[in-house]
Amino acid sequence: MHITRTLIRRCLAILLVTGLCGTAMAKTYNGNDFALYYSEATTQEDQEMLLDEAKGNAHFFRYLQILEMEEIIKDGNFSVKIIAFEPASLMDVSFTVTKRESLKLLRSEPESVPGKAIAVTGKVTEIDSNCIYLYPVIVRHKDRLSPAIGKELLCEVSATATFYSYTGGDREVNVTYKDRDLLQYKDKVMKQGGNQGWTDFLVKELAKRNAARAAKTEARERAFREARGLK
Repeated sequence: MHITRTLIRRCLAILLVTGLCGTAMAKTYNGNDFALYYSEATTQEDQEMLLDEAKGNAHFFRYLQILEMEEIIKDGNFSVKIIAFEPASLMDVSFTVTKRESLKLLRSEPESVPGKAIAVTGKVTEIDSNCIYLYPVIVRHKDRLSPAIGKELLCEVSATATFYSYTGGDREVNVTYKDRDLLQYKDKVMKQGGNQGWTDFLVKELAKRNAARAAKTEARERAFREARGLK
């Protein structure tokens, strides 16, 4: 509960760009989300759980401000090692760019240099000394240093957008923004039932809520038809 309350309170610090709010692009998760969740976890157990869930999965990071860039030539191959700053979590993100198109994008105007921002997709491999390590990595585009003023969160624009995804049980469960209050029960439920218990809880509660919403919509439509003498 100590994690989720803070996360909801600081939702504006998390960017979920269109199509990447939760799960999209064949299991690509939001890196800014993950970094913030990890940085605000208050116990080592919580951090280890978050890292275990993230390892090996592709995450999309935005607003990464380049702190250091090192050009590397090894065995005739050229790459660029980058250490960048993730603003929501105040953590660093380290990765090495090796793919030709990504290197070309870094060199294109305006050239990516320390102080500038980029957006990348990379698989989380480990976390050490407040730094998230990614491999492999694709540079998606040149970015700005922080979100634009106004609504950029897909879950703010649409209440049906995915706010939270969980894959620790026997199935993937997506929670929409309108059901985000369920996250307050995560610690309690997981303590009692573990990963599968949390999955089962979400599936059950979401099914109940969806059934209630469907019944309410049907009743409203029936009343509308009756009021107008329609069948």
